[in-house]
Amino acid sequence: MTLPPARIVLGDNNVWALRLADAADGRGWLLIDAGVEADRDAEVDAWAMALEQARAHGFGPRDVRAVIVTHEHIDHAALAYRWATEGARIVVGREGIEAVVAGRAGLDAQRALRLHEYERHGCPADVLERLATWRGARGAIWEPCPRDAIDAAEEYETWALADGHTLRLIAAPGHTPGNLVAWCEDERALFSGDTLLPTTIPTPGLHFPGAVTGNLGAPRWPSLPPFLRSVAAVRALAPAVVYPGHGEVMHDPAVYLDRFEVHHERRAQQVRRHLAAHGASTAFEVTRALFARLPAERLGQAMTEVIGHFDLLLERGEATARVEDDGRTRLLLAEAHPNPK
Repeated sequence: MTLPPARIVLGDNNVWALRLADAADGRGWLLIDAGVEADRDAEVDAWAMALEQARAHGFGPRDVRAVIVTHEHIDHAALAYRWATEGARIVVGREGIEAVVAGRAGLDAQRALRLHEYERHGCPADVLERLATWRGARGAIWEPCPRDAIDAAEEYETWALADGHTLRLIAAPGHTPGNLVAWCEDERALFSGDTLLPTTIPTPGLHFPGAVTGNLGAPRWPSLPPFLRSVAAVRALAPAVVYPGHGEVMHDPAVYLDRFEVHHERRAQQVRRHLAAHGASTAFEVTRALFARLPAERLGQAMTEVIGHFDLLLERGEATARVEDDGRTRLLLAEAHPNPK
């Protein structure tokens, strides 16, 4: 059986393995996500763990024809270079290729601009310092993947799987610019990456794609508006089962789709109510009002979501942004869009 797929677990990340219909070249397996590499000071060897689990499922690294990277984040793409060394093709959404080629250097370049974006949206110096020094993923390894090992996902319409199933790659920008999901129509099975998760609401991000290639003045790519559209497109597929990038299989996807949409509907109302009550506000001011007890090291993630809702209001023409004398960006509701009841 191709479905359910074989599962490789690295930390809290899932790598899903599927048998291909044609294994004439001896490479009869397809992976969804490359997996996360361990921190430099970790005692575990993530690559060895991946190979041990793969062999338990009946295949080795040379049996893998391709690895689909659902999105260009370190925990999903870091082992891409390892699989590429073994001869696998690395399949990435076109907008995510440069990040996978750059590896850690691209991540660090975007991180620097992200801190500047927090400052622009009102984050004070003491909180910025906490965000800058919080370890997070700063010790994790992400080696560059050779460009000549990478194929754009747009070059692959479908994959023929064993037992007659067909897998289709679908662009689902939002969590990242190059975000993908994979869809098996026959089984109504979705491989969601981080587009839909069982234990948390996936976050939009602060993405600066141009920074990956050295443009330190790169504009930010607004992520929440396309993220909401991508989740709506996933709902339209009516999946019966979802294999996520983290956590357990979701056998009632509608519950999680509802949760995602209700969460953002409520957050949108909260942001609008704050702006209606307080007038022009920075994202930090809104964040602090909504999450008064949140520790400083988690404010970045909360601010990112609020900035996403600023983007949504701007896209819909329901607010205007202004840069004030202090260099901070503040949002003001348009008069035609009063506070929701």
